[in-house]
Amino acid sequence: MKSPWLVFALLVALAVGCSKSRMASEEASVDLANPAADTVEQARSTAAPSGAGGSNAAPPPAVRNRQLIRRLDVHIVVKNTEAAAQRLQELAAALGGFVSDLNASRSEGVLHYQMTVRVPAAQLDRAREEIRGIALRVEREQMSTEDVTDQYVDLSARMQSLQATETELRELLAESRERSRKVGDVMEIYRELTGVRTQIEQIQGQLNALQNLVGLSTIQLTLEPDAAGKPIAAGGWRPNETVRNAFGVLVGFLQGLVDLAIFLVVVALPVALVILIPILLLRKAWKRWGKAAHRADSSPGQV
Repeated sequence: MKSPWLVFALLVALAVGCSKSRMASEEASVDLANPAADTVEQARSTAAPSGAGGSNAAPPPAVRNRQLIRRLDVHIVVKNTEAAAQRLQELAAALGGFVSDLNASRSEGVLHYQMTVRVPAAQLDRAREEIRGIALRVEREQMSTEDVTDQYVDLSARMQSLQATETELRELLAESRERSRKVGDVMEIYRELTGVRTQIEQIQGQLNALQNLVGLSTIQLTLEPDAAGKPIAAGGWRPNETVRNAFGVLVGFLQGLVDLAIFLVVVALPVALVILIPILLLRKAWKRWGKAAHRADSSPGQV
C-alpha cells in the first residue's frame, strides 16, 4: 500500500512544480514585453510628489525659521545730497551689502537721488538707524514684510520628491542598459528623466530667488535736498554763454545775408536777364514800328 501513495505524492509534486514554472515564465514574458512602462510607473509611484494623494509621499522638510522678505522704503531730506549718497554707499559696503541701483537728476541747481540698497536681513534695523542719522528729517518711511515660508516649504517638498524620482529613473536607465533592452524603451526612460531634471532646475531657480530675497533685504531711498541748502540764483547766470549766443545770432544773420546775395547773383540775376532782354527787344521793335507807321501816315498829306 505504500507504493501507490508514494507514486501519488510524486505526481502532486510534479504538478505543483510545473504550475510554478509556468507562472514564472508568464511573469518573465510580461516583464520583457513592456519593461519600460511598468518600471517608469513604478518609479513614479515610489517617489510621487507631495499633494498627489499617495500614502508613500515624503513629508515636507521642517523649516526652523520663518522665511521673511523685508523691504524698507524711505524718503529723507539731507543737507547735501551728493555727500549723503556717498555715505550711504559706504554704509552698504560696511554692512556687507551693496548698491544695486542709483539714479541722479539735477533740479533747481542740485542733485536728487533715487537709490536701491541691498543689505543682509540681519542688518536691516541697523541700516534703518544709520539712515535716520544721516537725514535732517524723514519725509516718509514704510516697512513691509512678506512671509514666504509656505511657498518655500512647498517648493522644497516638490524638489525632494522630484529628486527621489530622478534617482529611481537613473537606476532604471542603468538597469535597462545592462539588460540591453530595446532602444525605444531606453529612450522612453530617458525622456522621463529629462523632464524630471527640467522641473528640478526650475524649482531650484525659484528657491534660489527666494533665498536671495530672504537673505538680502531691499531698501528704496529717495534723497531730497533741504531748502536751506539750495542756491539762491536758480540755474545761475552765465554771461559768457549769453555773449556766445549773441554772436551766434549775429553770425546766423550775416550768413543769411550772404546766402541771399549768392541766391540773387546765381539765380535771380540770370532769370531777370532772360526775361528782361526779350521784353526790351520787343519794346524797341515796337517803337520802331510805331515811328515807321507815323511817317507813312504823314507823307501823303504833304504831297
